[in-house]
Amino acid sequence: MKKQLRGGRINRINPIIQQIISNELLRNSDPILNKSTITYVNTSPDLKRTTVFVSTIDKNKNQLLRSLDKNRLKIQKELASELTTKFIPKIQFELDTTFNHVDKINKIIDRIND
Repeated sequence: MKKQLRGGRINRINPIIQQIISNELLRNSDPILNKSTITYVNTSPDLKRTTVFVSTIDKNKNQLLRSLDKNRLKIQKELASELTTKFIPKIQFELDTTFNHVDKINKIIDRIND
């Protein structure tokens, strides 16, 4: 019998949470949330909390965080209605800064190649 890797359950739940929250953001009437993208979800092993990393093409990232905080309970309720686990994780939103680092690296590479 093959031993299951640690975190197997969380690796199955994270994409489900990402899909549920992404659908809720698309259905939301706030245009700022409609333009955002869930890039990564990290759920704790006890399913008590989940960190959702969000990215957007807009420059006003503070407004995105305010809109997410304002709609957190609505998103939390939708997650609770669709997720079939014993515990429903508390959602925490964070901005994903990965693309900022990629842009900096690309600029450095362009300077080196010139």
